[in-house]
Amino acid sequence: MLNSLQNKNIYYFLLLGSIIFHSIISYENITFNLYFNNLYEKYSLFFKSFDFSVFTESSSTFPIWGYGLFHLLGKNILVNLIIQQLLCFFSLVLLDKELLKFKLIEKIEFFRFLIILSAPLFLFHTQMWPKSFASSLFILSILFLHRFIKTHKITFLISSAILYGIMQNFRSDYIYLFYLITVFIFITKPFNLKDTIKKTLFPITVLSLLIPWMIFSYYQTGKPLLTSTNGGHVLFIGLGQLPNNIWGITPHDDDSVKTKLLIEKFGDKYKYLGFEAWNGIEEDEFLKTVFFNLVIENPKEWIRKCFFSFRLLVLDPFYVGNVGNYQQNKFSNIIEVRKLEKLIYRFKFNDAKKLILNTNWQLSFKEIFQLLYTFLTKIIGIILFISFLISTVLNLYKFGLNIFKEKIIALLFIIISYQVAISVFAFHMPVYNTTVYVFYLLLTYLLFQKYLSIKQ
Repeated sequence: MLNSLQNKNIYYFLLLGSIIFHSIISYENITFNLYFNNLYEKYSLFFKSFDFSVFTESSSTFPIWGYGLFHLLGKNILVNLIIQQLLCFFSLVLLDKELLKFKLIEKIEFFRFLIILSAPLFLFHTQMWPKSFASSLFILSILFLHRFIKTHKITFLISSAILYGIMQNFRSDYIYLFYLITVFIFITKPFNLKDTIKKTLFPITVLSLLIPWMIFSYYQTGKPLLTSTNGGHVLFIGLGQLPNNIWGITPHDDDSVKTKLLIEKFGDKYKYLGFEAWNGIEEDEFLKTVFFNLVIENPKEWIRKCFFSFRLLVLDPFYVGNVGNYQQNKFSNIIEVRKLEKLIYRFKFNDAKKLILNTNWQLSFKEIFQLLYTFLTKIIGIILFISFLISTVLNLYKFGLNIFKEKIIALLFIIISYQVAISVFAFHMPVYNTTVYVFYLLLTYLLFQKYLSIKQ
């Protein structure tokens, strides 16, 4: 089979087949009733009329609005799923062409095989959320940036910037990565005046595409924003990912400690408003301040939290899908399944064994398949992340910092390090990490290739 993957047409056929397979096994559990889709519906209403009265809160700037454009298509799950998966397919095809054009990978059939087996990636694109669009746009942006680095053609840099700017309107997580990538572009050869002026087009273009959002956020809050306003919320509840932490915080949107602090600061009205109300600009800044104060007051506890978050990252690095409708708890023995997962994360294997043996499992044949496939997906993700760690350590040991002389490795390492930092220092969610799954896979392959001297 591997030899047959040298043929690009066979690879594209199998790639499309894998995408369709993962879409089919997830299809009955795809819904528009999760992940703040009700808030994106408000944006779609706004785009139709430009009437700000559609928002419950006058200061509403959460979430960022890009996915609201998608909601103009309506709630036809099949149509939306096809669009998301086709964009994923297109980004992977373009990646394949880039790898071949610049001969980045020897034994392309092995890398293609790994792509086809990437269950976390294809399941990630089955859900109705902006993360799918953001991930595909991000991949395309980086591919065009790589093309610019190789050819120095300004059209590729502008294309990269346009895609990155559009992506920022879908997910604002990567605004700080934008600054890092901009620095990377400027410190990359050549350094002459003409090329330096060219490079300024990247930040100018990206920021220009955020101007509409800045105008909108200024109207809503009186302050032009580059991002959505839930950063403080994420940082705060991220502290709750450490079990039994001294702050008494939990990693939930409706955390009682957070609610109490907000009510004390802003009044009782927050008792009656939904999650959207917690993410106004004043609340966001307040929660950021509280977060930093708590960390300064208890640095050792925060370090413990970071180590625990890294453990979560290793044990649950990528999205495992919703083939069993776990999100809406419509799965037999869901309570025991969640308890089992928590026990394993805390390395309480004896307790996990007792839970397995003492539970009256009522899973149907279909649910057994769904659970096993979810487990297989998780194992694939864990293997990839651990392989990334091993390949990084091996290359640093063998080559030191010289490994970053290869621009593609340096760029991918910046991207992944940024994502790991979010997981460890802020809040770990596998779905965030899966946005850059393809970059993990590519960098890991390149690093092992370099270490084993497959590519001379």
